[in-house]
Amino acid sequence: MIKLFLSALALAFMFYSDQPDTSSPSANETILIAFGDESPSYWSVVNDGVMGGLSSSAIRMSDEGHAVFEGHVSLENNGGFASVRTRASAAVDLSGFDGFTLRASGDDKLYSIRIKTVHNGRLSAYSWEATFHADSQWATHQFRAEDFKPVFRGRDLSDIPPLNLSAVGEIGIMIKDGQEGAFRLNMEHIGVFRTLVES
Repeated sequence: MIKLFLSALALAFMFYSDQPDTSSPSANETILIAFGDESPSYWSVVNDGVMGGLSSSAIRMSDEGHAVFEGHVSLENNGGFASVRTRASAAVDLSGFDGFTLRASGDDKLYSIRIKTVHNGRLSAYSWEATFHADSQWATHQFRAEDFKPVFRGRDLSDIPPLNLSAVGEIGIMIKDGQEGAFRLNMEHIGVFRTLVES
């Protein structure tokens, strides 16, 4: 596993590996972020408090060695979301891949993986979002580039160019959509994949 780069702001994609996941015959998976003892420190929490809400969340390592994103979503004061994100120190070219993977288990709630890209040297104001259901069983979720929809402050956007994987600048995880109460999402790794073409 090769360390890709670290941000001076302590927010970065942690690891990059050329090793495929041989347990998945339909895809060649490459690990981008492998959660280890220190990796949660490279993630920042962004909750609805930025808009006056009262939701809370944190990311930490479990005793079993995976990351835990947990907290409480409150709908008070027009709130309703909690999130964590990590930002690369420079745009990452992932154009050789078809999309992202996330190895996770959870609490039967709906979560989203969110991507921001870099345009003209600046991070996009909007995010690209794909949703997934996390139950108690560990599963590797796959998100093709076309699964992501552009969103801004909870609103779907139109007339936005397709997701550009050649300049990825930020990856985040969010819970929203009125899912009030406690939540917990367990994460082993985030990766990217190529679809294998049979010869």
